[in-house]
Order: sequence, then structure tokens, then C-alpha cells
Amino acid sequence: MIESVPLYPTTIPLAFFVWGPALVMLLYWLVGVWASRQGVARLLESDWNGFTVTDVEKLFAAYGDERRAKYRHRVLPADVAVAFVYAIVGAVIIAGLCMRGQPWWGAALCGGGWLLGGLCDVAENFGIARLLDKYPKVEAGDVAFASGTTRLKLVLFSLGIVGALVAAYLVFKPLAA
Repeated sequence: MIESVPLYPTTIPLAFFVWGPALVMLLYWLVGVWASRQGVARLLESDWNGFTVTDVEKLFAAYGDERRAKYRHRVLPADVAVAFVYAIVGAVIIAGLCMRGQPWWGAALCGGGWLLGGLCDVAENFGIARLLDKYPKVEAGDVAFASGTTRLKLVLFSLGIVGALVAAYLVFKPLAA
């Protein structure tokens, strides 16, 4: 006897597990393009080793007033928008996997990287905005907060990529069987 394919809820369609992560990666790349068109190298936001007060002072001095203003008022808002998008995609991955019968902890492992990473990215951007607003007076506590959230965001975003791939495998696996 031929077994039928299990009926999946249509609240979160299967296509989301492909196009949601594709959207995240596209927007992440587009923000990088937008930043480079503004003349702002996003060195702080991609520093795996963290950054210090000296690093921030040197970078902001090299930017000058015009590029610091572009960074604060054009690049950071776009980055916050992308962070919210990938946090939402992470939450929808969790919900979609739970609706398809995956255990909540497995779903949280798949979508939690982007959900928590997006929230860390928002916190990081507020920390960098605070540094830009206070410049030339850069305080060690503000730098430590922004640097810590940057490092955590990078780890969680990377885990979110792996989690999205695993989530796609989990939702399409029953269809291949």
C-alpha cells in the first residue's frame, strides 16, 4: 500500500523554509552594499575579536563628520531593519517546525540562532549609535557593550545559517521519503 505524504499546516508554507533564509542572506548582503555606497566600512560590526576604545577612536576619526553622520543616520537604521527581519524569520522557523511535529527544543536550535542573533544585532546597533552620539568622548563601558553584542551576534548569526539549513532538511525530508 502506498503511504500518503503527511498533511502539513499551510499557516507557514514549505516555501518559507527556502525563501525566508534566502531573504535574510539577500538583505544582509544589501546592507553591506548600502554601507559601502555610503563610504562606511562596517569594521566594528564584523570584528570577531571585539574592539577597544582605541579602535573606535581611530575608526571614527578616520570617518570624519560626514561619514559618521551617514553611518548613524543611514547605515545603522538599515541594519536594524535587517536584524528585525532575521529575528522574525528565526521565530517563524521555530513556529513552523513546531507545527510540523518537531520537538520545541529542536525547533529552538534551528531558529533560535537567528531569533537571538537578530535581537543581539539590534542591541549592537543601539550600542554603536550611542558611541557615535557621544564621540569624541568614547567610554570603555559603551565600547565593551557594543563589542560584546557584536561578537555574540556573529556567533548566533552563523549558528542561524546552520539552523536554517537543518530546518529546511527537516521539513522537506518527509516529502522525499
